[in-house]
Amino acid sequence: MRWDHDGMLVVRADLADRLERLQSSAQGLTVRDFAQRLGTIRILASAYGLVPVVALADAFERAILSQPRGCPAGLYFERLRDAIGCERLDDAAGEALLASVSVRLAG
Repeated sequence: MRWDHDGMLVVRADLADRLERLQSSAQGLTVRDFAQRLGTIRILASAYGLVPVVALADAFERAILSQPRGCPAGLYFERLRDAIGCERLDDAAGEALLASVSVRLAG
């Protein structure tokens, strides 16, 4: 059991690092390159069953592709960080994080 936990810590650290690099380089990327890098995060998260990360990455990608200049990227980056650290891996956790984005957008 300890091996699973340690392995997941490595995966989460890798995802957090990728997210940090994406955020720091976002201004210099095309929308296509940004979406591709975000897709890589989503695929990695999916491979390890990190459902909340997958849900947020999907929503972020849709938002950035539909409104590149109007997308609240900072909010999505914050919620993705939360999702990467989230212990719960179920759909409900992903939905709760997505709802928190919606509430902040509407507020």
